[in-house]
Amino acid sequence: MKKKLLSTILACAMVLTMAGCQKKAEGIYTAGTYTASAEGMNGPVKVSVTVSESEITDIQVVEHSETAGLSDPAVENMPGKIKEAQSTEVDAEAGCTITSDAIKAAVAAALAQAKGEAPVGGDEEDGTLDLPFDQADVIIVGAGFAGLNASLAAVEAGAKVILIDKNSTTGGSIRYAGGTLSGAGTKMQAEANVVDTPEDFYNDIIRMGGGINVEELTRKHVAVAADAIDWMDSIGADFGDRQPTQPSTYDAFDIPREHRVKGGGKAMAELVGGLVNEQVEAGKMALLLNTEVADIIMDGEAVVGVELTNGTKLMAKSIILATGGYGHNEEWLHEYNFENVLTDAPEFVTGDGYNFAKKAGAVFSNMDYLPAYAGGVPVSDTGFAHSVTARNTAYPSTIWVNTNGERTMNEFENLDSEKKAFWGTTDHNLVYVLLTQEMRDTQIPLFTVNSKEDENWARFDEEVTKGEVVFKADTIEELAALIGVPADKLTATVNAYNDGITNGNDPFGRTDERLSFAKGPFYAVKTCPYVMLTKGGPLMNDQAQVLNAEGQPIPGLFQCGELEGGANIGGGANIGGLANTSCIVWGKIAGQSAAEYATK
Repeated sequence: MKKKLLSTILACAMVLTMAGCQKKAEGIYTAGTYTASAEGMNGPVKVSVTVSESEITDIQVVEHSETAGLSDPAVENMPGKIKEAQSTEVDAEAGCTITSDAIKAAVAAALAQAKGEAPVGGDEEDGTLDLPFDQADVIIVGAGFAGLNASLAAVEAGAKVILIDKNSTTGGSIRYAGGTLSGAGTKMQAEANVVDTPEDFYNDIIRMGGGINVEELTRKHVAVAADAIDWMDSIGADFGDRQPTQPSTYDAFDIPREHRVKGGGKAMAELVGGLVNEQVEAGKMALLLNTEVADIIMDGEAVVGVELTNGTKLMAKSIILATGGYGHNEEWLHEYNFENVLTDAPEFVTGDGYNFAKKAGAVFSNMDYLPAYAGGVPVSDTGFAHSVTARNTAYPSTIWVNTNGERTMNEFENLDSEKKAFWGTTDHNLVYVLLTQEMRDTQIPLFTVNSKEDENWARFDEEVTKGEVVFKADTIEELAALIGVPADKLTATVNAYNDGITNGNDPFGRTDERLSFAKGPFYAVKTCPYVMLTKGGPLMNDQAQVLNAEGQPIPGLFQCGELEGGANIGGGANIGGLANTSCIVWGKIAGQSAAEYATK
């Protein structure tokens, strides 16, 4: 007997990996019009898909809250591209990847309905669905990369698993991430004659991370990280030339141990998601998409289930939180990090798991650590754009000043920790990027807006006219008045910078060839920090059990993924490949531990 429960299950979860169809195939659809939605940048994107028995005949984006103008290419072009190809396996529109992927996922979900692979519409009216078992052993909240790995490990350990996600697709944030993994002692390192050990890896983490990590967790991570990478290799991940590398966007390892998967995080998510689909089809796991957990259920100090937004309660002996970070939760970002902050995290990364863990009595650690990128520009109608200037030496002449009109660092040292400190210690976390008309005329446009480059400075000039985030003046004194900084301080700062160019005595050691601030007009761009992921989280032990204030495991509660806190494992530095690898390492640990706890 299959037990009736709630919501909609995409039984085969073929949302992106299996949704393509052949042109003019016979009898593959039930003719009609189907609707479905998927999570975009700013919320759900809803589509209407009309099919005959053999082909897609029409696709319409009927509802969305994506940014006007920036999302237009995806909204206008993706339906036609999918219809022409008769498949969702088409390239995303440049600069609109998240919206494009949402449209593809929504169309794929609608086609799954048309093929009879998923229920038609949203939740069933009676609020029930068939599960392959009467009682789950493990419930996993979040079907991102960590949750996918946790579900596989739990099933392998003999547990009956329910995997839940509020989105219409699996994979979560990693779909928008790079494909770097890091580990010591991998098969690919051996092939390249690279000698490396977990102890070497640990020492690198301590050197780069500032010693704020939890040693027990770091030791466990480095001990099994290579196994995680070798496993990805064994299941078919494409590592290209299979050459581990040493360079990093941030601090570099002492030993080459970065392994890059072709196709990035999306490729990894789809590969592991395919294995999950197989378990779903085999009846060993239930996958509930478009299903949101509202709360956890406690029995004394133990976590024993979850409550869904429609009030349905699902019970299990073990609960794994794999809900991601809090990068799109302004309240949490403001509480633990910055007064003014922007985010590049997907809309669904709202920190749900932190609230659940807090209710259970978890203790948070290193919440003030996150990769804060320099130069987030709060553009009025889009909410976010980021300045290329603040992260790229292609703009060697610009300078950054705080709200007192002062420089405090070498702007182009590639140390994001220092940049975070700079933004974090200025009034209201505001920094102004200064440039001249000559710099504007001789360099490439300053802005990228939602990953789309402003090719002709049009957006920059538009913001000058608005006078809200980009300011223009004929003199430094006038510019100081516009941005509200002391004119004498800003003038002294600019004079010292100009003198440093002439005499080679820059106060912060800059020696690059630069243009001076000798002639106006002058510009100032208001910036604040922006984030993509967070690095604090509930404390746990090396079995991925969440700990209470006494340092004891909370019965029945486990965690993995971004929620676990990257700084608790890797310290305060941005260590290339650590976050992605953690999703495998701690996903597997959490899945196995939760299964053992539930079935003992």
